[in-house]
Amino acid sequence: MINVKGLVIAERDVGESAKSVTLLTGAMGCIEVYVRGGKKSKKSISSTQLFCYSDFSLEDKLDSRGDIHYYYNSSEPIKLFYNIRLDAKRAALACYFAELLLFSSSCGDGSGEVMRLTLNTLYMLDKDVDDIGELERLKCVFELRLLCETGFRPALVGCHVCYKHLCPEMHFNMKTGQLTCPEHTDGVDALYDIVFDEVQLFAVRYIALVDQKQLFGFKISEKYLEWLSGFTGRFVEYHFGKSFDTLKFYKQL
Repeated sequence: MINVKGLVIAERDVGESAKSVTLLTGAMGCIEVYVRGGKKSKKSISSTQLFCYSDFSLEDKLDSRGDIHYYYNSSEPIKLFYNIRLDAKRAALACYFAELLLFSSSCGDGSGEVMRLTLNTLYMLDKDVDDIGELERLKCVFELRLLCETGFRPALVGCHVCYKHLCPEMHFNMKTGQLTCPEHTDGVDALYDIVFDEVQLFAVRYIALVDQKQLFGFKISEKYLEWLSGFTGRFVEYHFGKSFDTLKFYKQL
């Protein structure tokens, strides 16, 4: 028997009464858990709904191939994030976050930071957020920081050639993840080149490098937020190699 705190980021029906859920955990990354009678049992229904964060007690069993399978035994809800379900726009954004997590489920050593990021983001989303700008800000923060915590943190401290920290314009290469000042930009990878002004660079640096305690502590104008949303979305598509249907649905609402 193992005890683990987990957030439900996916659920699937298995047969007539059972279901399987994917838990995001800080210690084990993403794990699949089989819930016997999960569609009908009052014992498990609250803790095994999408976006519920609970303390789970699980049975772990080895199959004939040596693979570990997890089975639900009991749980104690910690945070249900109930308000997210009350608004279609917020629910759609949370589903997009869940899809990103599933796609990057091998979190490795970053599992604890990914868990922290996800819970903090859902906590913000669970508040009465009616401002579309605030939703977009949460989207930008989660997209970029998730990739940073799963191995794609760009080198944003300064020019990778001369180490200059700031210029009126800095070139960022999406492919290499490096910054270059205008003096050392050769234009070879023009397809992946993005030019940052000082405000854009500050916003990207802040999200990628600041301590998580301060991650949501910045404000940004509507003009720059639109740019930032486009940049973080492109950053996700480039590194994950695909677009996400949940994001398209969120944008349609």
